[in-house]
Amino acid sequence: MTNKVEIHGLCEPRFEAVKEAFTKNFEEGMEVGASFAVTINGKYVIDIWGGYIDRETTQPWEKDTICNVYSTTKVPTVLCTMMCVDRGLLDLDEKVAKYWPEFAQNGKENILVRQILSHTSGLAGFEERATISPKALYDWEKATSLLAAQKPWWEPGTKSGYHAITHGYLLGELVRRVTGKTLGTFFKEEIADPLNIDFHIGLAEEHVPRVTKLIPDRPIMEYIPLLIGGVFTIANNSEVVKKEIESLDKKIMLDYGDEDQFAVIISNGKIEFKTGKIDNPDCSFIASKERAGVMNWLFSSLNEEPDYISENLKMEGKPEDINQVKKLFELIALEARRLGPVGIKMAIPGGIRDMSGDREWQAAEIPAANGHGNARSVAKVASIIACEGELDDIRFISQETLEKILEEQIYGRDLVMPYPLRWGLGVGLPTKERPRPNPRTCFWGGAGGSAISMDLDAKIGIGYVMNQMRNQTLQETAANMFHSDTRGNRLIKATYESLGLI
Repeated sequence: MTNKVEIHGLCEPRFEAVKEAFTKNFEEGMEVGASFAVTINGKYVIDIWGGYIDRETTQPWEKDTICNVYSTTKVPTVLCTMMCVDRGLLDLDEKVAKYWPEFAQNGKENILVRQILSHTSGLAGFEERATISPKALYDWEKATSLLAAQKPWWEPGTKSGYHAITHGYLLGELVRRVTGKTLGTFFKEEIADPLNIDFHIGLAEEHVPRVTKLIPDRPIMEYIPLLIGGVFTIANNSEVVKKEIESLDKKIMLDYGDEDQFAVIISNGKIEFKTGKIDNPDCSFIASKERAGVMNWLFSSLNEEPDYISENLKMEGKPEDINQVKKLFELIALEARRLGPVGIKMAIPGGIRDMSGDREWQAAEIPAANGHGNARSVAKVASIIACEGELDDIRFISQETLEKILEEQIYGRDLVMPYPLRWGLGVGLPTKERPRPNPRTCFWGGAGGSAISMDLDAKIGIGYVMNQMRNQTLQETAANMFHSDTRGNRLIKATYESLGLI
């Protein structure tokens, strides 16, 4: 959308440049609806919102509109965990199995609590992700039992690999074991209720009318051949796949429209993947760019959304050819997960559809990914950390324990994210590649663009929440210093410029 959008809320005059940056995001068509908030010393200096809650721009984003913020949820979850550390209920250098005995399986006996926090435990994803329904994420006992039973994907403590979904189950189960409360309940009772924070991990029915659903962005098409091509490269080295295709001759098209067409040629016991169209394929799978993710169904054994598939994925060819290819692709996906690097294990999807708008997703507690709030509430959570553990005359965590969050745990190339990461205890820290004006700063963000930032030197808490998700090239992301998403980066940068800190 490119029409003029009215911006509402509080913005102190010294931050007029921030309001202009917020408006610019709308004018350049990057936003549908969004909110941005900043606190200094726990007090709001910016609390603005604008736009719409729907793609059709018919319903305005209101003051109390809330949205799923995906991995921005991790910061409240980490704060809850560190409060348990502060109370002596958890010890950072104690083995997880002390609190969770079932965890001591498959080489995980010596994993420490701090390794869970710092994404170095080796449990970046579910080993069963390719074969279980994503709705298993709504079953806490199922999800945590799977993690307790599985083997780490690398030697714990040696490298980081972003625990996109598992982080919340691992920390949440630790909190549950030592407090008897689910993480969502602990957060509500210990943090949200005392401060009247409109942030929810496990959304009650009463709040559903205020929710704006996330609006997916088109995929970056240039990444598709990198991922799928990588999967087929691994498949060519699998004895299981070689046996399956030794006498198979098939030509397959993956068609996303326009020039985005890819061919899979199986012949002489080899799989060739290339860009472009081929004549007379045995079968073709056709999806629009807006529903490009539906093609991922070919690399998954899931079939819990048949209507969605039939509406968005066109299949051409003889039924026997289509079924044979589907079964082969499922086998290839399983082998790629078994033999491939952590990045491939994480990238091969366990589902094809964004579930964030489903009521089941909203109601469940998925403490790494399904928090609901707005910029005002996210900034308030950030303020607790930015103000060194005390806010509104309430001491949530000691300054001594809070400082531990800023201690570097590991710094280097992450096994999941495509760039170096410097981890504190569950939060990102400034790096050489992405420095911050003040060294005692930590931050994170969520898929699609949301952000949370805590500057303990300047006592600044920042929250950014939007409904239009954005996919960016690695080049665009690398150019942003304050936040990976260009919109949030502009806003945070303008905030620091307005304060004369850069």
